[in-house]
Amino acid sequence: MSKYWSDLTKRLVPYVPGEQPKDKTYIKLNTNENPYPPSPRVLAAIRQAVQADLRLYPDPACQELRQAAARRFGRSERQVFIGNGSDEILAFSFAAFFTPGAPVLFPDVTDI
Repeated sequence: MSKYWSDLTKRLVPYVPGEQPKDKTYIKLNTNENPYPPSPRVLAAIRQAVQADLRLYPDPACQELRQAAARRFGRSERQVFIGNGSDEILAFSFAAFFTPGAPVLFPDVTDI
């Protein structure tokens, strides 16, 4: 382990995927596999959408998206946070606002 890693990073446990059968005769619905191929219309839409720049990494700061969201919601770009899914946004939020090891309380879900 690197001496530069944070305590949080040192405690992280990597994701271990479930069994991956080698014979390819099983469809694993629990891992979102699908027994059917994509629709020809979906494949056509993907082919139509693919451009030469698809092979490049996107802007990690998501500048165009941040600008569009800021315009749409009347905010400054500095007020727009873009993440790679809710898990990443929640992870960043928890790391920013909560002390590691401190209890976090959540309200009960109600039907009121």
